[in-house]
Amino acid sequence: MEPTIEKQNDVTIIRPAGEIDTHNCDSLKDVIQKALKSGAKRLLIDMSQVSYLDSAALGVLVSGFKSARESRAQFKLANMQPPVAKIFQLTRLSKFFDIHQNSDEAIASFK
Repeated sequence: MEPTIEKQNDVTIIRPAGEIDTHNCDSLKDVIQKALKSGAKRLLIDMSQVSYLDSAALGVLVSGFKSARESRAQFKLANMQPPVAKIFQLTRLSKFFDIHQNSDEAIASFK
């Protein structure tokens, strides 16, 4: 399923859904890159509808984070389901990303 995009104040919220794997992660990558190229400075990836990620999808998120940093944009994740959160803990990516329990908390944390 194609990720949806929404603007809330000055935050660009990207909402991927379902299982994100090597077969469909390019659409998430494209959406993140388009948002950054259009000048988004505050990106929030709302993971509430994501039930599974594989290593390719993790790579897309790491790449998106790095691209955001290069563009001087902030990049945050929120609303992870327990199986997805566990993947981030096991890979220690939870120390790398700014992860929030919910979207409201993440939006409020942008500077």
